[in-house]
Amino acid sequence: MKVSLRFFLSILISASLLISSCGRGNKTESEETRESLVDSTMSFSQDDNYHADNDIAMTIRSIADAINQGEQLDSIDYNFEGVLTDGTGHPLYTDVQGAPGAWSIKVKSPVAVAIKNLYLGDLLPEALETYVTQSLGLDNSNIVDTSKFRKDDLDKLVIYHFNGGYLIFETRTALTPTGKEGPLITIIATSNAPEQY
Repeated sequence: MKVSLRFFLSILISASLLISSCGRGNKTESEETRESLVDSTMSFSQDDNYHADNDIAMTIRSIADAINQGEQLDSIDYNFEGVLTDGTGHPLYTDVQGAPGAWSIKVKSPVAVAIKNLYLGDLLPEALETYVTQSLGLDNSNIVDTSKFRKDDLDKLVIYHFNGGYLIFETRTALTPTGKEGPLITIIATSNAPEQY
């Protein structure tokens, strides 16, 4: 009596599914979710070749172009949460857990967008500012005097003027619960004058 190969494979697959489902029986859904998050974090931290296409300079250039054209900024087009990258496709920072650093892009009004890192990590604010401003063709001649706009909670405030708007870099220092220090940076692209921001 011959047993078909297809029948034999279906028995093997069914058996392996049955065994794997039995092994998970004692774990709650939240435990499984937590384990998968840990696994994904571990894979991120061990993969030095992580690559993504969400370049921060290209994103800000797109927003600046829309502001320059007088277009209203729409959350459908610009809101984003995830990893932003440099010109080579690598994350702009690694968070304290060793994962690629996450960012939030949020339309604040039809004429303003805020971009900020969500977690502490090894972000270098000066290098980021240089990368972004150079990609927009901005230099020291575009810097606006910020003495009238200083905010007490900021470590650093730099405002650049570009055609049709302003690019505002706010840097704050924050601490993790374990005492590690790191920068939180907010980049605001807006057509509003600095007095209104």
